Amino acid sequence: MNARVELIAQAEYARRRGVAKSAVAKAVAEGRITLINGKVDPAVADIQWAQNTRARADSGRTGAASAAVVAGAAPVAEIAAGGPESAPLATGTPGYTDYRTIREKADAEMAQRANLKDAGLLVERARVERGIHDVVHTFRDAVMAIAQRAAPKCVGVADARDIEHLITDETRKALAAFEARLLALLPPKETT
Repeated sequence: MNARVELIAQAEYARRRGVAKSAVAKAVAEGRITLINGKVDPAVADIQWAQNTRARADSGRTGAASAAVVAGAAPVAEIAAGGPESAPLATGTPGYTDYRTIREKADAEMAQRANLKDAGLLVERARVERGIHDVVHTFRDAVMAIAQRAAPKCVGVADARDIEHLITDETRKALAAFEARLLALLPPKETT
C-alpha cells in the first residue's frame, strides 16, 4: 500500500508552523530540515524541526514542556534538593528547552544572590550563626562576671544605694560591651 506523501513549499510550511520563511530557509540551509525535490514533507519536517532546532527560552516557542517548567514546575532549589516536588514534569521526559529554562532561571537566581551579597544585604548563614554565638557567649560571660567585678568594690560600703550603683555600673559596662560587639557584626550604615 503506497501512502501518498504531501509535499509543500517552504513558504507554506513556514505559515503552518507560524514562523518566518527565513527561519525555514535557514533550517534547510543548515541541514536541520531535508527537502524532497525542493519541497517540504510537513510530517517529516515537524519531527526534524523538533529534534534539530533549539528554541530560545524567551521566544515563546519553547514547547509545552517548557511552559510547564515556567508555569507550575517545582522551583530550581526544590529540584536540586530532591524534594517531593522534584518529580518529573507532567509532560513526560524533560527536553532541551526544559533544562535550558531551569538553567537560565538558576543563573538569574545566582546573579541576584551575587548582587545582594555585593550590596551587603546577603551574608553567609554560618558566618551569622557563628557571630551571634560569639556575641551571646561573650555577653553571658560578662553578665556572670558582674558579681565577681562588683564584689571587691562593695567591701566596706555600708550604704545599699552605693552598692546598687556599683552593681548598676558593672551591668551597664556588660551591656555596653554587648551592644558594641553586636554592632560590629552589622554592616556599616550608609550616610546620605
